[in-house]
Amino acid sequence: MPSLFLKILIYSLIQSALGQANFWDYDENVTQIEEDFRIDDVTKILKRLGNYNRNAYPLLNQDLPTHVDIQMYIEGMSSFHAQSMDFQVDIYFQEKWIDHRLEHNNTKRILVKDPKLFGLLWHPDLYFANARTASFHDVTQPNFLVWIYPNGTVWYDCRISLTVLCMQDLARYPLDSQNCGLRILSYAYDEEQLIIRWNGANPVEVNRRIRMPDMHLKHIKHYTKRDKYATGIWSSAVAEFHVDREITHHIIQSYIPTSLIVIISWFSFWLDVEAVPGRVSLSITTLLTLATQSSAARMALPQASDVKAIDVWMGTCMAFVFSAMIEFTVVNYCIRRKVRTKPKPRGLSEQVHDLVAQYKEKKDKYSNGNCEISYELSLQPSEDNPTLQRNFEKKEVREMNQAPLFVRRSLLPTSKRKTIEERINRVEENRKYAQGIDRYSRALFPLAFIIFNIFYWIYYLKYAVSNSPELLL
Repeated sequence: MPSLFLKILIYSLIQSALGQANFWDYDENVTQIEEDFRIDDVTKILKRLGNYNRNAYPLLNQDLPTHVDIQMYIEGMSSFHAQSMDFQVDIYFQEKWIDHRLEHNNTKRILVKDPKLFGLLWHPDLYFANARTASFHDVTQPNFLVWIYPNGTVWYDCRISLTVLCMQDLARYPLDSQNCGLRILSYAYDEEQLIIRWNGANPVEVNRRIRMPDMHLKHIKHYTKRDKYATGIWSSAVAEFHVDREITHHIIQSYIPTSLIVIISWFSFWLDVEAVPGRVSLSITTLLTLATQSSAARMALPQASDVKAIDVWMGTCMAFVFSAMIEFTVVNYCIRRKVRTKPKPRGLSEQVHDLVAQYKEKKDKYSNGNCEISYELSLQPSEDNPTLQRNFEKKEVREMNQAPLFVRRSLLPTSKRKTIEERINRVEENRKYAQGIDRYSRALFPLAFIIFNIFYWIYYLKYAVSNSPELLL
């Protein structure tokens, strides 16, 4: 204020010396000087301009584009949802441009906090092209500010929450990395009227305390480009987020449980080959459990037709469990198989010889006084009745397997004893063959699963690349 009065005094002295000063001129000049040094509100700037057009960009009269510098601060980010193909981000968004019409001679910048007052000024109509939803923060007051510097530079800052679309490539899920872009451009002003630029060398800053449950933010790439449309060419800026999916959750929830289920299915190889109920129940239980795990892993994914890494894993584990069930079926068949051989035709002399031999054996045993045995042998069915013959043969086999009655083998006729011994030998051979299959399976199944794991992890972690097209930004 002392400087103001000093200037007024000097001005009045000059006017008096020249003889041109009067009371009314003095009053108008003092008012003009006071207005020039008291411009601290946008309304005064607009009042002084009179014909300010808020719809005309600043360099319209010069036919030059207005440069808008932008930058942002990432306050928070949430999960990148694979099913909905989007992610959420909370940012502080800043814009800077120069409007010489708003120049003022105040020594400090002018602060604008009223949205209605800011609406009286021209400002870029920037928007986020690939945002599904967006909203400003209004609690407890609208989170925005505008600074107008003396040279006409306008600084705009606001806080925005966005849900941004991100078309993810899930061919390597859950061992994938994603590139998701946020595209910014003007809605009404093309490249001849407005050019968007990133402000400074590091225009995108990130809150270092951001932690996402299933993603890790590697870095953010920023660049500008020119988008061609039917109506012209628009200047745009892109912030591209490069993120890696956290694998720990999927290892604990998917990979380890399914691996254990596959290992449990191998326990049937150590069970007895004749333990049919135990091996069947174990195979079916592991198969159903693995199917449940596979369904749970697909719940968080969209119904896409491409094959994902988790699909390859689940399908292979399912194949191992199903192969264990097939192995049990083969073993069970092998232990029950019968050698089908055509009986050799017997001549009349051979049949007579066998009948004479059987008669002599029965006569000798009857003459020795063994009534119980003679009575039992006399009850043997004749070969004319096939049903009775098969029943009696089964009875003989059961008695042969009982240790106390094993001595009866020597009491049977020679032809019957030979048939029973052949059946016993065949059963033993089948059992050894089935046990051999189990022994080979105990080694081959784990070895095959280990080889699959080596190829799976090396391929998807090192060699597999994304086949998705470039970002349509």
